[in-house]
Amino acid sequence: MLMALKRNQKGLTLIELLAVLVIVGIIAAIAIPAIGGTIEKSKTKADTASEQMIEEAALRYFMELEPQPAGSTANVTQSELKTAGYLNTEVTFNDKKVRTITGSKDTNGWTVSVTKAATSGS
Repeated sequence: MLMALKRNQKGLTLIELLAVLVIVGIIAAIAIPAIGGTIEKSKTKADTASEQMIEEAALRYFMELEPQPAGSTANVTQSELKTAGYLNTEVTFNDKKVRTITGSKDTNGWTVSVTKAATSGS
């Protein structure tokens, strides 16, 4: 009867268990850096989209100003854009904040630039 129990036992041997752990470790070593890279790329793309949203809101704001001559420049803050209804909320970036939003008008129209600064330095 003792021999019958040994033959019917089911489970993994130590070698099989170690092989599974090695395979899982290799998969984790490949997947973790790939996921980290994907997260960084998504943060960068979100920052780019936020910057474009601010630029478009500021452009609409500057275009609706009283007529300005070519060569004019103007500044606006996110809170002013929000108060005026051009932004729903103030935009925050992952590692930088907006320092200035500047518009300059030439003969072709307004050009908007957004200057950011690292949050630790400002």
